[in-house]
Amino acid sequence: MTKAPVRTACILLALTLLAVTPAPGPSAGADATYVALAQSYYAENFRLEPIGATEVGVHDYDDQVGDFSAAGVAKELAVDHEYLAKLEAIAPTSLSAGVSLDRTLLEYALRDDLLLNETLAQWKHNPDNYTQAASGAVFTVMSKDYAPLAKRMTYAIARERLIPQMLQDAEANTTSVDAVTQRIAVEDAAGAVDFFKSAVPQAFAQVDDPALQAQLETANGAVVSAMTAYTAWIKSLKPSGTFAIGADAYRERLLYEDGLDMPLGRYLAVGEKALAQTRAQFIATARKIDPHATPLAVYLSITHIHPPPSALIATAQRDLIKLRAFVEAKHIVTLPPNANIKVIETPPFERATTSAAEDSPGPLETVATQAYYYVTPVDPAWSREQQEEFLAQFNDFEFPIISAHEVYPGHFTNFSIDRGLDLSLTRKLSVSSEFAEGWAHYSEQMMVDEGWGNGDPRVRLAQLDEALLRNCRYIVGVKLHTQGMTIEQAEHLFTSQCFQTPQVAIEETLRGTQDPMYGYYTLGKLMILKLRSDYRKKLGSAFTLERFHDELLSRGDPPIPLLRPFILGGSDDGKPL
Repeated sequence: MTKAPVRTACILLALTLLAVTPAPGPSAGADATYVALAQSYYAENFRLEPIGATEVGVHDYDDQVGDFSAAGVAKELAVDHEYLAKLEAIAPTSLSAGVSLDRTLLEYALRDDLLLNETLAQWKHNPDNYTQAASGAVFTVMSKDYAPLAKRMTYAIARERLIPQMLQDAEANTTSVDAVTQRIAVEDAAGAVDFFKSAVPQAFAQVDDPALQAQLETANGAVVSAMTAYTAWIKSLKPSGTFAIGADAYRERLLYEDGLDMPLGRYLAVGEKALAQTRAQFIATARKIDPHATPLAVYLSITHIHPPPSALIATAQRDLIKLRAFVEAKHIVTLPPNANIKVIETPPFERATTSAAEDSPGPLETVATQAYYYVTPVDPAWSREQQEEFLAQFNDFEFPIISAHEVYPGHFTNFSIDRGLDLSLTRKLSVSSEFAEGWAHYSEQMMVDEGWGNGDPRVRLAQLDEALLRNCRYIVGVKLHTQGMTIEQAEHLFTSQCFQTPQVAIEETLRGTQDPMYGYYTLGKLMILKLRSDYRKKLGSAFTLERFHDELLSRGDPPIPLLRPFILGGSDDGKPL
């Protein structure tokens, strides 16, 4: 179970600094009632979900992991019901517009958690959730420099001592698992064994304290043994059931997570139209480059043009300088004065799963506030063929597109703006993937539309490749979970319609079995494009791209359908797509 967990000791201060002060008037009392309720809920949630609390920058519970037993889950579900009932007692019409939005965000978060963990009871059917929690419990204190390394090492030791019990609870809780989820869970648990064997000791190797090192060795050894046994236990299960969540749950998740109330048939048609359009653009662009080769062959040909292994970091740094200058020269969005990020090699314990990624501080973090752009270096032990395959993703045309997604004007720019806004506590802790990933994915296309690449068709082809991948995720997510699409059919869609390699198709399909809603990249982009068009109609000649982007990014990261009335006012047609 994961919800946005606040630091109990800082609740009153956080509310003072972060909550929007209600304007005088008939709604002031109701607004204050909601603010107090939210304060109470987040305080309780952080206590129950210590791992999530650490992730958002709350460090009161860094030596705890929470209760993963059936009784612990029941307690969390009871809290959801308790606060949902309290929310329902506050009429949305009695609140000011901003607080009413906050109320909706919290209501949807509670209903979504109840859907996942009460209706679908995923904690009974997915052993991988516990593996991810165990690894995340230690990773969160390893990866953020919010306290001296030795202090964080004590937190890691404390949490590791609790992980064997967590895995015992996992075995007691699990009643069934489908074959695909079992396969993924076995692979991830085996990966977690390697994480604890290698990455954890490496992360704390610099701590010159024999007593602490001895404690870590003992605790870590116990976790390795427990995770090894857990891996074997998962493998021994007789699979049954399906990973598919079904049409009813899919529609509900679209509402609670994306703010979208739409029949699935229409939702799927939107994705299929986007795929057809993007695919046609990809083929036409590939023909401009080489009319005699297949589109996939043309794309693969540009991936051979990339920096040498020794120049990845320097290339990323130069690209960010160019991207930021482009954003400023073209008046794309107003960058906050502190919008600076460090490009560094991906930490060793993250390299197995990360090629390039932006890492911003949690929304309530006050110490470890530096953001990083991670770029994974080539492993010198790899063969020349392996190195070439890895470097293909960092080709000269696509690497800047990835950096635009992650940094300027994508994720980092969005989260940097958020940190400077006077957002309510609810808004600070409610980040819609549809908004955050939609903005980052929209940024890829928007930057090329505005002239990034100077019209080079190879740059456009790289951008379209990223878009095709997201289009296929959208469609596969729906069909795997609501229409009985098979693994083989999903992989074929990725290769035949979206020009992805077989290995990418396998990885993306497996992700889709566990992440039904991973169409939020395309969904968010399409919603932003529609909102931009509507905003242009509203403003007429006063419209500028910078004005739209500044307006869009000025209220946090709620689902875009819920944001439209704030930006469009009476001209909102109620159609987010």
